[in-house]
Amino acid sequence: MPGRAAEVAAVSALAFVLTLAVAAPVLRAPSERIFGMELVGRHHDPFTVMERFDRPIAYDLYLQPLTDIPGALLARWFGPVAAYNWLVLLTFPLSAVTAYLLARHLTLAPASAAFAAIAFAFSPFHLAHSAYHPHIAQIEWVPLYFLALWKCLDYATPGTAGLLAAAAAGTALSNFYGGLIAAVVTPPAVGAYWLFTRRGEARSSRQLAATIAGVVLIAGGGLAYASYAAPAVIASPAAYGFPRSDLFLYSAKWWSYLVPPVANPVLGATAERLWSAAGVHEGLLEQQVSLGWGVVALGLVATAARLSPRHHSSVAIVPVLAIVASVALLCSLSPERTVGAFTFTRPSAILYAVVPMFRSYARFGVVVQLMAVLLAGIGAERLWRGAKGARIACVVLVALAACEYAVWTPLLWRDVLPTAAHRWIASQPGRVRGVDCAPLTQESASIQWLTSNRVVLRPAGFEDCTEPELADKLSAAGYTHLLVRRDTPEGRWFASHGAPAGLRVAARFGDAEVLAVTAPPPVLHTIRMKAFYPREYDDAWTWRWMGSEASWTIANSSTSAIAAVGDLEIAAFNGPRRLKVLLDGREIQSIEVQDKRGIERIGPLTLSPGNHEIVFRPVTPAMVADDILKNGDSRPLSFGFGAWRWVVDGASR
Repeated sequence: MPGRAAEVAAVSALAFVLTLAVAAPVLRAPSERIFGMELVGRHHDPFTVMERFDRPIAYDLYLQPLTDIPGALLARWFGPVAAYNWLVLLTFPLSAVTAYLLARHLTLAPASAAFAAIAFAFSPFHLAHSAYHPHIAQIEWVPLYFLALWKCLDYATPGTAGLLAAAAAGTALSNFYGGLIAAVVTPPAVGAYWLFTRRGEARSSRQLAATIAGVVLIAGGGLAYASYAAPAVIASPAAYGFPRSDLFLYSAKWWSYLVPPVANPVLGATAERLWSAAGVHEGLLEQQVSLGWGVVALGLVATAARLSPRHHSSVAIVPVLAIVASVALLCSLSPERTVGAFTFTRPSAILYAVVPMFRSYARFGVVVQLMAVLLAGIGAERLWRGAKGARIACVVLVALAACEYAVWTPLLWRDVLPTAAHRWIASQPGRVRGVDCAPLTQESASIQWLTSNRVVLRPAGFEDCTEPELADKLSAAGYTHLLVRRDTPEGRWFASHGAPAGLRVAARFGDAEVLAVTAPPPVLHTIRMKAFYPREYDDAWTWRWMGSEASWTIANSSTSAIAAVGDLEIAAFNGPRRLKVLLDGREIQSIEVQDKRGIERIGPLTLSPGNHEIVFRPVTPAMVADDILKNGDSRPLSFGFGAWRWVVDGASR
């Protein structure tokens, strides 16, 4: 149909232009930036997916082939970060196209169908998940699935059955949640559509039976694929299940659908305050299912129009859309709600008992969103066909919906690296190896991969970035830079005390600074500290407590034996204490340490090439801090170690 093709081309072009507009900052550097607003901090999900794209394609338990395989192929040409961005950004025009085709199938006029399609493609749900979940962002399959399902009920032919099978496969194989959502909403979607649009027509029962048979065959094929791809999950789903408590974090609240999206440039701050007051932090992303008051109002207009004895053909579908939306909304809520003495069980409780590996039931909101914008399109069309006042109301409500779905483009991107300092190190020419003082976590692990190992997260022995002689240790290990984030204890210490000896400031940024290692490789240095408590700070000094016993590993990196002494800043806990010092298992010294910090000398030591262990052992037992200070500190303490300095053969190191 040339006319329909032209309509689709126009909607595609509009969606494409809007995509370019919202993604403009990302398109400037698609291999360094990632699309989307950072709603919940630097979560690991997008980077885990990027890293998967960068590896050879492998079938495993977590492969979602219609997303992961295209992503991996794109990564071969553009790199994994850019591939991630293209994979996400393409979902916007594709979602608009499939939503438009569904709307036109439901007899919406071109203008109202285009409104519904654009609203669905750029919905708060889609924008939120595009920032973190490229699989969930593949929402283009959802309208296509409903289109194929309802086409099959209209007239079941091999062609419509094939389209249904392809749409079902796309929905399920692009993301696991898509398969779950389709399986759950199919029965009400089939029943409601047949009941309100097909019942009583010739051969309608036969079409219904054929569609149900097709759905059953597709479901059987899905189970067969799951048994092949994930036999362990099928055999023991509970072993891969999430705690039931997670469902309350990642399920929608009913009023989530009425709260403005956090990404909205005008209402977003208000929404953030509402969520903060409600104690929603970790699950904030999943709560971005806002429909918008404009869309809700237009949907109510469509519902009211359906009650009229004289209504347009598109209004006939209203009860179907409302039923499917209601079922999806119920499924998106938490497992139960207690009101007074009564506890109401919701569908997610039943679904969790069957498929405990799913926990984010708020994702049923994608179906609520689709049905809501279709209803809104019908409502807008109904108002536009009315008198002048109705047309004005139509324009006002559509404009309200547009304002509620609006975003501020400069907020829809972030660097794949967490600070400007990381980007600075990654862009330096020549050989660069930097240590980031941040701890290695699931969220930060991607930094090493994204910088091609130019930045390493706290490698073994570098757990303490304000340790004395850190520059010697860095130099000995071959590191050229140290990266310190400003909002950390280390960052605050360096900001107030300056760069220590052997390090100089190479670059300063608002969120971090980079220190270049200037110290030459040392003859003797401390490799690691064992059994010390985490570092503590005050205005005057920084120290680490030990308990009943602690040790250092030191290294003589030369090729011959050396003589050395160590000057150690130390303080005893709760009065003077005696400290035994052992070198490689042999006691070499006993020191009387006062409760006020002072300098004590260790040695002289004769050290052959290689590593040696110095053990510090209190003569009297360590004491629990709370027993003395009544401060709630349950740690047994004996000595606090501050700075130290090695002197080798008369030369300071």
